[in-house]
Amino acid sequence: MNTINVPSFTAVPARTDDIVDQLGAVKQAIDELEATARKFKAELIKRGVGTYEGAKFFAEVQHYDRATISPTLVRKLSNDEFVKQVTEVKAIDAVVVKPLGE
Repeated sequence: MNTINVPSFTAVPARTDDIVDQLGAVKQAIDELEATARKFKAELIKRGVGTYEGAKFFAEVQHYDRATISPTLVRKLSNDEFVKQVTEVKAIDAVVVKPLGE
């Protein structure tokens, strides 16, 4: 199995470009780990609903229905006032990190 070495967080670098590069490296490592996790989850799902144990962890594969409300259909089937009453707007601060040249 591949291992990913991610340096531990000790202090925020003084230079902004160093912060950006370190954040990018951490995000890249997380993306790789998440891709690996998706593969393991897919394999467990193939094996079916149940509980599986390893030496240190256990996993439970579940199957259930989840009901969701379609915002597009709510807007289509409702009037503007109803949509305004049930819509919650929040201010979001976001950081988007991408490799240079992408």
